[in-house]
Amino acid sequence: MTVLEALRAGLGDLTRFKGLRQRVEILVEGQAKDWVSGIGGWLVIPLQRDPQGFYLLSEDREGQRRGREVLQAFLGPATATIEAVQLSTAEQADRSLQVAGLVQVSYVRRAAVAPVELLDRLEDAVATVRGRDARVRPIRHSHIDLLRDFRLALLQRDSRLAEQALQDLRLTGQLSAENLRFLRIELLGELGRWTELRELPYLAELLRTRRSRAVNEVLLEMLWWTEVADLCAAGLTPQDVYKSTDLGARYGSLTAAVDVPGSAGGRAVAAIDALTRGDDERLQRLLHVADEGERERLQRLAALAQPAAQPTTGGADVRALFEDGQYEAVIQAFLITAAPDVAEFAVQAVLDIEDSANGSTVLDLVQTLVAEERVSLDRRLSRDIEDLARFVDSTCKGWVEWSARLSRDERWPEAAEVLRSQHAQWEGLGTLQASKLSELASGVLDAWTGVNADQVAIVLDLLCLAAADACSAPQALEFCDTVLVVLADQENMSAPVREAYLVLLDQLLQAAPAETRYRELLDQVGALWRRVASPTVFDWGLGLVEVLLNTPAPDLGSRAATVMAVLGRGQDFQKRLNLRQRSELEVLAEEVGMPLQIVQEPTEEADGTWRQLDGRVVGLYSLLPRAAESLEKRLSRLCSPKAVEGNADTVSTTALQSLARRADYLIVDTWHASHSATGAIDAARPRSKQILPRGRGVTSFLQALEQSISLAAANS
Repeated sequence: MTVLEALRAGLGDLTRFKGLRQRVEILVEGQAKDWVSGIGGWLVIPLQRDPQGFYLLSEDREGQRRGREVLQAFLGPATATIEAVQLSTAEQADRSLQVAGLVQVSYVRRAAVAPVELLDRLEDAVATVRGRDARVRPIRHSHIDLLRDFRLALLQRDSRLAEQALQDLRLTGQLSAENLRFLRIELLGELGRWTELRELPYLAELLRTRRSRAVNEVLLEMLWWTEVADLCAAGLTPQDVYKSTDLGARYGSLTAAVDVPGSAGGRAVAAIDALTRGDDERLQRLLHVADEGERERLQRLAALAQPAAQPTTGGADVRALFEDGQYEAVIQAFLITAAPDVAEFAVQAVLDIEDSANGSTVLDLVQTLVAEERVSLDRRLSRDIEDLARFVDSTCKGWVEWSARLSRDERWPEAAEVLRSQHAQWEGLGTLQASKLSELASGVLDAWTGVNADQVAIVLDLLCLAAADACSAPQALEFCDTVLVVLADQENMSAPVREAYLVLLDQLLQAAPAETRYRELLDQVGALWRRVASPTVFDWGLGLVEVLLNTPAPDLGSRAATVMAVLGRGQDFQKRLNLRQRSELEVLAEEVGMPLQIVQEPTEEADGTWRQLDGRVVGLYSLLPRAAESLEKRLSRLCSPKAVEGNADTVSTTALQSLARRADYLIVDTWHASHSATGAIDAARPRSKQILPRGRGVTSFLQALEQSISLAAANS
């Protein structure tokens, strides 16, 4: 039944309006014609029910709130009052409204005025609202916002959102083809699609260009999985691996591009390069950052290595070192000799590996040689020196230096880009002294109230994640509070910021705060939820509930009130929720003892999606307590799997390997996991056949599973 049909069914006999019938019909049909569902809209019409008169109708409470504000302004208490009423299944008009989704109703009780005066004012109110365009217009995000969304989607391993963000970036026309290629590489690497990455048609060309550290990290790990890993497993010496894969000729510019890579695969490739070249200092740096299991593997490689000749750094050899990708050696040779014929190679080497530690010194030496006319500038060297100067100018050695510059009364439009590209190389916040963290907090707060406020907003997701990493340290409390203050000032949080806030909230609550602090955090949770609550972000609301229920609660009453507030809004939205969301709403409401009226309207499409799990084994690897039990309970509302089997081993075991091989669907909770165990899963089952949730709770497991089976159904 359409809205217009429902309204006509509820109108009844209009003869009671005595000469006003035509005006009432025009009022009703005009509103029905312009009706847009799902955006907090409202209608005011007469109904044939007890008591008879005009009623304010809407799909949800937000529509009632908006309608009340308008009608109270136009009517005033001398004309009418507005009273909430409940629909009844005994009334024909009420049943028609329920079918159309107009379930929130208020009675417009006329005061001692003539009906025509009430109708006049209602017509004025409706005409005023109809003059505003109610259509939802797409928001055109800037390429900076889209880049942030893209990288956070990768961090959460959400391929759908990352692909969409990349497509939106391409349509902005703000990025070059080369930068779009780099982003494509980041996407494939983060999702573990190594074979697809190696087969990119432009990979060979890209290896000859200057690349960011992030791209080099991805390519190094690709090199490990597609070229090196199998040869190492076969027991070849590092020199034989180097020769078999022709690393020097094919990937020379890559193997030395990152001194100490961030991934285990990248470090293994770097170790093979160091062992082949006899670079013991680099090997020690690699061993220093490796965990116990990885260190053993690298030491076995070193034991297999044959003695290597030490490279020389004479002027005639620098070109050979550069062409062979030994950029660190090139830079050191220039710093030692300051030879004019080495300057050009040193500048290019610093730019290629983004060597922030030596960049300033190399720039000073080269500029001195140019001033002394010992180095002549051609077009390429001039451009490279300009690039190096910009690189040095934008380089920050740590969080405190970055925030200090950001807080100045001068515009720094590259601040967000600098933080995103360099923060991974900085010292972690948890290791900083209390005085330094206080400086950082003051700098961020000053920047938020200064000329660079937009840059703070752009990196708010990174600030949340950094605060989450450091919040266990007592000295980080001031910085965490600063991030929360900035969050509280946001008019609306983007999806990446919302997800990062969940990570921060989880860590803050895991620290078991005092009761007063706990209530303050819950107050902010409630305020943020009220600000963004809508059906489209209800999954985030479910994530909020998961965090609250899975963390210590010194004030159970406040937690229950906050959880019920979130779920209560879900009840308003339930007609626009999918089958999975409605079932989760029902389960969570039962867990907290909240009475909830669930409208069961599963679609055939939704039923068919989840029925693909009937008779299948769903595996879950997670260290989260009772995760498998909770997942099984929620899945039982959607389908009938053969079994839901959980595993929480912290090392490689036969049971874990067996589950990884035989599960029809395997969810791997990398947020709550052991590195050794996930390595065993990777060995038994490729990443492409693992389901990697974005969030940290059972809700995120179901979301990831839903996306996986939906994609499989679409591709079949």
